[in-house]
Amino acid sequence: MLKEIKKGKDESMQAYFLRITEIKNDLLSIGETIADREMALTTLGGLPSEWYVFKTTLLNNHVIPGFKELMARCIQEETRVEEQEMPMPKGPPAAFSSHAKKINNSETNSKGKAGPKGGRK
Repeated sequence: MLKEIKKGKDESMQAYFLRITEIKNDLLSIGETIADREMALTTLGGLPSEWYVFKTTLLNNHVIPGFKELMARCIQEETRVEEQEMPMPKGPPAAFSSHAKKINNSETNSKGKAGPKGGRK
């Protein structure tokens, strides 16, 4: 039952881990214990092919993270990927736009004022 679990295409990482945790708890209720390492490996095995590089990187470190650590890393990676896929806003970045307004306002405010020696700026 647990070995065949796969993350659904539109399923969030949090929902995937919740589903695995529920299965683990169901198994515990009938006396079946599952080692943390086995939980982590089963979870990794259920990730889709898009997660190949992530899985390979973790497995090549020779230290498999515990289930909770794996959950944190997977959610962090999912968030990073989602942020990369978000479209960039059009127009100049807000910081640039704000800076340009300050420069334009200071130029407008200084026109026609006398300089330090009485001449025009």
